[in-house]
Amino acid sequence: MGGLILAWMAGESIVVYRWAKLKAPPTPGALAWPGVLFVGLAVIGEYAPARTAVTLAAWGLDLAVLLQVIGKKPDVKTHWPPPLVTNPAVLIPGGHVAKTIPKSQV
Repeated sequence: MGGLILAWMAGESIVVYRWAKLKAPPTPGALAWPGVLFVGLAVIGEYAPARTAVTLAAWGLDLAVLLQVIGKKPDVKTHWPPPLVTNPAVLIPGGHVAKTIPKSQV
């Protein structure tokens, strides 16, 4: 199972690397779906004769995702950092009212 855990960690780091290229933090769903996939592989890997095949499949998936990420310029708009709150009716945590910002600073 050690090889499968290493493959899972490598897969998650590939996802984080992709989001780092976008200069944004990864969304929870971007990290959850690979986790679900590797948990499913781990359940199948509990059957001893399938363990090697499952580990190889996990590393194969990592390689496939890595080949999709490397060398490709990300074209996803992340909307990060979020826009500033300029509505004076919105209360900022701490009880302060948002200040209006001139359009030249936005």
